[in-house]
Amino acid sequence: MKRSMFVLLSLLVIAALSACAPQGTPTPSVAELQAIAMSNAQTQIALTAASIPTATLLPPTAMPTPIPVQPTVIVQQPVVAPPTQPAVIVPAAVAPGASGNNGAAVEDNECGGLLSAVEGPQADVTFNNTTDGDLSLYLYSYKTEFGCGVGNISLEPLESVTISVPKGCYDFYGWVTGSKDSTPAGYGCLNFDQTVTVKKDTLVFPGQKK
Repeated sequence: MKRSMFVLLSLLVIAALSACAPQGTPTPSVAELQAIAMSNAQTQIALTAASIPTATLLPPTAMPTPIPVQPTVIVQQPVVAPPTQPAVIVPAAVAPGASGNNGAAVEDNECGGLLSAVEGPQADVTFNNTTDGDLSLYLYSYKTEFGCGVGNISLEPLESVTISVPKGCYDFYGWVTGSKDSTPAGYGCLNFDQTVTVKKDTLVFPGQKK
């Protein structure tokens, strides 16, 4: 019984003390807590932004100055014509004996006339072109009692031709145009009817080794 009374008295004392004690701090609502947090966050963002240094603008990059390009000068090469076959020219001042085996002297223009104009005995001579090219053959006669002169004949490849010439001794010079050009030359006497063989670089007369 005494114990019950003690408990009851203790409860009454506690109740009286609670009534006389100052009121506690009211607990804030959830909405108030959110408003406070938002305000603190905005303040923190403002302080952070203020602490960031202002970016300094870089000066514009200078564009490179274009280097003037000099125009290329095109030098046109001269057009070179292909080499042509040299023309066979009869020397006007060449007379028989210039290249003969007997060493006869050159006679100015005395033997520069046509061979067909020389009178005296004639010999029928057949010239045989044994080359595979066109032949142009020149005859330079030595001076005889009937005179002297210059003549020429033309023969196709492997062609033969017979002509009459004044009897006498001659220098011969020719030009062959074919697969391989050549210049037949030689010396011989035409004092009788005979056949002269023309090769690529020489002439063969009867009785002479081929």
